[in-house]
Amino acid sequence: MKQFFRVFRFEYGNYAKDKIFIGLTAVLLALVTAVLFFPRFKGEDGGSIFAGEGETPVLAVIDNTEDGGIAEFLSAAMQGYEIKSAEGDIESAKALAENGEYEAIIVVTSPLEYTYVVKNMGLYDSTSAMLDELLLTRYRTLYMAKAGLTNEQITALTASAVHSESVIVGQDQTQSFFYTYLLMFLLYMAVLMYGQFVAQSVVTEKSSRAMELLITSASPKSLIFGKILGAGCAGLTQLTVLLVWSYLCFKINKSYWTGNMVISSLFGMTPALIAYTVLFFVLGFLIYAFLYGALSSLASKMEEVGTLTMPVTFLMIVSFVITIGSISSGNVDNVLLKVLSFVPFSSPMAMFARIAMNTAGTVEIIISVAVLVLSDVLIGYLAVAIYRIGILMYGKPPKFNELVRALKKQ
Repeated sequence: MKQFFRVFRFEYGNYAKDKIFIGLTAVLLALVTAVLFFPRFKGEDGGSIFAGEGETPVLAVIDNTEDGGIAEFLSAAMQGYEIKSAEGDIESAKALAENGEYEAIIVVTSPLEYTYVVKNMGLYDSTSAMLDELLLTRYRTLYMAKAGLTNEQITALTASAVHSESVIVGQDQTQSFFYTYLLMFLLYMAVLMYGQFVAQSVVTEKSSRAMELLITSASPKSLIFGKILGAGCAGLTQLTVLLVWSYLCFKINKSYWTGNMVISSLFGMTPALIAYTVLFFVLGFLIYAFLYGALSSLASKMEEVGTLTMPVTFLMIVSFVITIGSISSGNVDNVLLKVLSFVPFSSPMAMFARIAMNTAGTVEIIISVAVLVLSDVLIGYLAVAIYRIGILMYGKPPKFNELVRALKKQ
């Protein structure tokens, strides 16, 4: 155990003192601070972060209908816009949008048909949806007036609304989608990045012949376990600092983000979900880091690492893509993701996504975690065996059948 703790302290200390590691942490903290303090600096609530620059948008209306009156109607209905009349057709509307004279132009050809022309469509541009609703309301009002309804009757009909209430006894997946997506991405990046760090550390020591000195002072088991757990704790420390700092920044600026569903849901996670985040990060990291460490020990130079660890990286990418695809489709409880929830290479993502979206049962979670823990232990000892073979092996990496024969001899 003394050898293990010596290697562990050395590896963890290297990350803590590494300029790249410290710099990356500082950049991430600065980015989080800038985003969460942005509405405070701007002096607006959180909903305005996606709005324009505070100027009243100008909307030009080219009314080519027989009755006309579209511009006057929209001017009265769209209080947040400056409505101006214009003449021409779609081609002239394109020219007006191109030179930036108007924010947008609509060319109305009939009461229920128009073309929306804009130079650059904003990510959160809802003008077209608003126009659809307003023009439909105007058309219905005019139709009812022609049918002989009084103004009171028209007002009563158009003002009618359906009142409903949703009772959610489980979890609202529309709220959990955002933080599930973000946490999945964090898990993916952290496991992949620190697994690569372990691989690079092993090859650097081996290529510099430092491994020949290390192996005389510590057993292969102490070396690989110390390296992997040291890197894992460094990654967990970085992740914890990032999450805690993000939460503190959000608490300071909470009033500015009240109207923003995305940010509010990100910081509405339960303590149980945070615990699952840590659990699956640790278990997922271990299974991949053991494979990265073992396979990289077979390489004699850095250029060989990518080829040797490619199957492991491919497993990680496939698991991530399938899980993210299931989340985006809204069908997190599909058969494929259920199966992947119990496969150790994919369960850190698949089962975590199902937990976050509240589709996994307690028994399923227990089985998945048990399989993952057992796999960590078995792959850990397999990694030690491969590491013992590879650390003193130089030259061309062994083929798969040669590696199997060497493992059988052990």
